[in-house]
Amino acid sequence: MPLKIYIFILLFCIQICCSQQTASVWYDTDNGLPQNSVKDITKDKYGFIWMSTENGLVRYDGYNFVTFNHLNLKNNRFSFFFGNAEKDSIYNLTAYSENTTLISKRNVSILQKKNHCIKKVLSESRSYSVFMKNGVLEEIDLKKFFIYFNKNSYYHLSNDGTIQYKHKNIATIKGLPKDFILDTFCLGENIFIISKALKKIVKITSEKITYTDAPDIFFQNDVKVYWSQINNQSFIIQDRILYKIVYENNAVSLKKLAAYDLKKNSLSSIYHDEANNKLYLGTLSDGLNVIKFNNFHVVNKSDKSYDNIFYSLLPFGTDKVITSSGDVYSENGLEKQYHFSTTSRYFLLYDDQKNIIIQNDFSLLRFLNNVNYSGKEKLYFGKTASCLWNMNNYYVIAFHTASLSTQLAFYKDASFKNPFLQLSIPNIVTSVQEYGQNKWLVGTRDALYSVETPNFTLKKVSEKSLNVREIVKTNDGSFWIMTQGNGFFLYKNKELIKMPEDKDGYLLFSHTILEDKKGFFWISTNNGLFQVLKNNLLNYSRDRKSSVYYYRYSKEDGFNTNEFNGGCSPSSAILQNGSFVFPSIKGLVFFDPKKIKSYYPQNFFMERVVFYDSKSNIQENTINLENNFYKALILVDVPYYANRVNLVIEAKLKGSKNEKWEKVNSDGKYYITNLEPGKYQLIIRVLASPTGKYIYKTLNIDVKYLFYQTLLFKFFVILILSLILLKLIKLRIRRQELKKRELEKIIETRTQKLLKTVSKLEYTKEQLRKESVQQKKLLETISHDIITPIKYLSIAAKKLYETDEHDHYIQKKHFESFYKSSIEFYNFVKTLKEYAEIYNVSEKKETYNIYEVIESKKTLFEGAAKEQNTQIINHVKNPTYSQINQNVVAVIIHNLIDNAIKNTTNGTIELSTIEDDSIFFLEVRDTGKGMSQEQMTYYEKLQKNIENEKLILQKYSLGLHLILQLLMMINGKIDFKNNNPYGTIVSIKIKKQKYG
Repeated sequence: MPLKIYIFILLFCIQICCSQQTASVWYDTDNGLPQNSVKDITKDKYGFIWMSTENGLVRYDGYNFVTFNHLNLKNNRFSFFFGNAEKDSIYNLTAYSENTTLISKRNVSILQKKNHCIKKVLSESRSYSVFMKNGVLEEIDLKKFFIYFNKNSYYHLSNDGTIQYKHKNIATIKGLPKDFILDTFCLGENIFIISKALKKIVKITSEKITYTDAPDIFFQNDVKVYWSQINNQSFIIQDRILYKIVYENNAVSLKKLAAYDLKKNSLSSIYHDEANNKLYLGTLSDGLNVIKFNNFHVVNKSDKSYDNIFYSLLPFGTDKVITSSGDVYSENGLEKQYHFSTTSRYFLLYDDQKNIIIQNDFSLLRFLNNVNYSGKEKLYFGKTASCLWNMNNYYVIAFHTASLSTQLAFYKDASFKNPFLQLSIPNIVTSVQEYGQNKWLVGTRDALYSVETPNFTLKKVSEKSLNVREIVKTNDGSFWIMTQGNGFFLYKNKELIKMPEDKDGYLLFSHTILEDKKGFFWISTNNGLFQVLKNNLLNYSRDRKSSVYYYRYSKEDGFNTNEFNGGCSPSSAILQNGSFVFPSIKGLVFFDPKKIKSYYPQNFFMERVVFYDSKSNIQENTINLENNFYKALILVDVPYYANRVNLVIEAKLKGSKNEKWEKVNSDGKYYITNLEPGKYQLIIRVLASPTGKYIYKTLNIDVKYLFYQTLLFKFFVILILSLILLKLIKLRIRRQELKKRELEKIIETRTQKLLKTVSKLEYTKEQLRKESVQQKKLLETISHDIITPIKYLSIAAKKLYETDEHDHYIQKKHFESFYKSSIEFYNFVKTLKEYAEIYNVSEKKETYNIYEVIESKKTLFEGAAKEQNTQIINHVKNPTYSQINQNVVAVIIHNLIDNAIKNTTNGTIELSTIEDDSIFFLEVRDTGKGMSQEQMTYYEKLQKNIENEKLILQKYSLGLHLILQLLMMINGKIDFKNNNPYGTIVSIKIKKQKYG
């Protein structure tokens, strides 16, 4: 092939490659960089962009810049990258080779152990200039260079043209300039040297040196070469154009990338990210320039804003569109003008003969296809045709009225004569679409209607007010209703199904839909162009649950504005070459949907956490937080270089009160606050495809317990509380048992008291009974015995009365008899009185001194005893206390002393007592005349059966009867025996009564 033809073809290829539009963004110390000298740029295996600066290494993920300049290095002035990114081993040397750093696993560290690459590079750098990158502004001082590919492939180059491979000479290239290294680049393990003298490129391999042809641009004097070994990329700059060098099929070619002015910007590093269609340009003083290549093409009519507002358009030819004014555009700009004299830019259409019909006041103008649209014909209606639609077999014209209603006229052909159907619509009609035989959907500014045969009545479909922009019928026969402010709907089975909104609500103002061959819908709106899988929408229409994922394109992707135009007919076009065209308020947007790439993350990382206290930390996959932590910021690093509005990051904190997926901002910042102590799982997911596939990653979060919040402490607290509760229950039970026992004891005591009371009452009852019997017997005896003394007194008184008053002897004898009877009667009554007093004796137990009682009785009878010349002796010890009823004892002692005095003359009466816990013993000894055996027998017999024996008060002393009665009352016993040589011993034995 002749060289000229080859160069022509290559230049043509360069021009084709150059057709992309670009967008440029600059970064410097004001918006992310630590320093403005970007010496080198590369990309690691994880997708992060790395930059080498004079103040540290910088990692870039498309949004965040992370600077590494706190590594305790001797200096932070870094140079070029080398190594192998795919093997996760990227190296960089600081100034003067003082330190070697390793970039691996998305982090930077000081290299501790040098491998073969580092050892070789450092060793050769003593004698050779290590050539792994050249900059377009560099000047070369050294004469020998070392190129290292791997331990089995490295070269030495000298400026005299000598080439060595692994220390063995391959050849010496003649005719190379001394600074030939500036025209040297490498691709793969091949070295290429541009020979401007030979107009050839010298290719050096381990086996041989060959010469190859190349485009003439390589040999221009102003060509500057840039090469990066780690990126395996080479570029040239010529005439302010940056080209990428491509080596394929043993041929060297160029791909035009962008315009670049070396005089304006001091270029020092280049990296082309083909996967994300971006170009990174590092400068020595101006920072970083990121150029994005866009596959959207925006064309304008002129520099005037008004001229660049577009509405309705039609496909025209293979790759063009035509507007209602007759202007023809391709993606390269305005191609031709037919100068249609239209009065409305809102509609135009082809008839069946490919003639173009537009509006002109009260008429329609038809520009004829057979004369290349140079001729026209006028169709007069007498009123303005606001819109016109071609329904395949017929045409529909909308005539808007001043009353904001619409008359629809249906015509069988493009002659527009005699409409076969006319309908009156009570609003401004914006769109009409046939959805069956003699069935139409009619969209207005207020509602969606349906019209059907046979009556052609208007039926309202939408329940609420709906401003319909366009009714779109897609390839599968589905009808989509686009609205102004209400989103878009699917009309299915006579039902409107509202589609989900995007997160910002931009789809509320939807204009139209175009469907590509991959099953995507392209929806133009007032704020961006949206891409969505049709199947996602249809799935949602079936279950109302399926997720729908929208991808938005905006000015960042190459538009002049985010506002597209709708409300016109047609509002988009599909060209024969497959390109789509949408009108906007700042130009026509052309693009081939096959070439438009939607970007989704391939991976993400959660390794950086900002703590707001000194003790919290992250270890491997676990975040350890203090109990009283303020907050923690988890940074989700996502290498993503497209529009971040399409980056979907969601988080769910398992173990928390709200385990729901929540949106994370596109900056990747997720805050954790107000977590109770415990273990949690933070699950982060990132949308990785339009079908809804997510990438998931998990971090463990451990919020430290205070000692009193630990499970063990709580267990012990519960255990202690349980034991305390058990103890309290036991104490309660014990207390209840004690109360029960006390109650039982009280009951028992009261029962005993009651029993005693009952016993006492029974005893008292018995005593009362006995007393009653004794009293009865006593009364009988008294009644019987008192008759005799009274009779004697009566007889004596009678005899005394009958005696002669002068017979003093008889009177005296009768007076003596009367006296004796009176004395006897007195004694009898006196004894009877004492007997009666025993029933007034108190039963109250009181402690008293028996000695004093005996002494009081001794004093009482002392006079009577003297008359009898008898002495009363008290042998009772003073004091001697007793609780035996004092009155009863006193009566007994009284009667015993009385009886003893009566029967003792010129003698003694001795009293003594003995008392213990159960017995009271009283003894009275006298030296009187004593008691007969008959008396003793009587009293003993009476004592044994006092209830039944007859009382003989006249014959026997009433006093002893009293004593017997009292002893019966107090459970006592009396014994009689003779006192030698004279007298009687009376012993009283009283058992102390116990009731119960």
